[in-house]
Amino acid sequence: MDLLKGKGAVVTGAASGIGKAIATAFIEAGASVLLCDLNAKALDDASAELGDRAIGRITDVSDESQVEAALRAAHDAFGSLDIVVNCAGFGAIAPLTELTGEKWKAVQAVTLGGVFYGVKHGARLMIEQGRPGVIINISSVNARQPGEGQAAYCAAKAGVDMLTRCAALELGGRGIRVVGIAPGLVETPLTRKELENPAMRELFLGVIPMKRPVAAEEIGHAAVFLASDHARSINGDTIAVDGGSLTRGYPALLTGLKG
Repeated sequence: MDLLKGKGAVVTGAASGIGKAIATAFIEAGASVLLCDLNAKALDDASAELGDRAIGRITDVSDESQVEAALRAAHDAFGSLDIVVNCAGFGAIAPLTELTGEKWKAVQAVTLGGVFYGVKHGARLMIEQGRPGVIINISSVNARQPGEGQAAYCAAKAGVDMLTRCAALELGGRGIRVVGIAPGLVETPLTRKELENPAMRELFLGVIPMKRPVAAEEIGHAAVFLASDHARSINGDTIAVDGGSLTRGYPALLTGLKG
């Protein structure tokens, strides 16, 4: 189904993992996508794989001017900016008392700051072009579930959820919906490597009622739905795609592996 036919989109963190899955799903749904990432090689590979309706652009989302320029480039290339997906982010696992100020700032700059810039400048362009749009912020179950050693990441993702709600409140009357997706454990090249550790795998799958990770493609399908007119009354909410892990606690990543 061409749910997004003719739409122009930007996806950050799009060279691999969840971001690439979303970009792939968007193109399959008929959109054209500007893929933003810092990994030049992975970005080139992803753009080539996705075809003529994919454009790669190296972008540091912690730099407001680079985010603004990327969104403007997508608008100019596609004729409109209809969808912005703020996916880029990272975390740091360390006990709170050992977490450095530099690492805290770095996580906030990308994982929360990058989302803020994407919302701010995406909304500005949508208002300027006079055409409604959708902004999707990729959150995490860690916005609601505390995780051992993840103070910086959990705080940043909680900020993403509240930013989504504030933006929806302010922008809904301008025809711009702002929504979120909160993935649980998603199988990506990065997590696949971690889950090869039997103890780590047992910790994670033990708190997921469905006893399996989420496939990255499932996040892509959720993003297509939220970006489409089928979700035209969903605004301000963040939908969990987590196999039910929010019904339980988060794995004890620091103490749970000791024994």
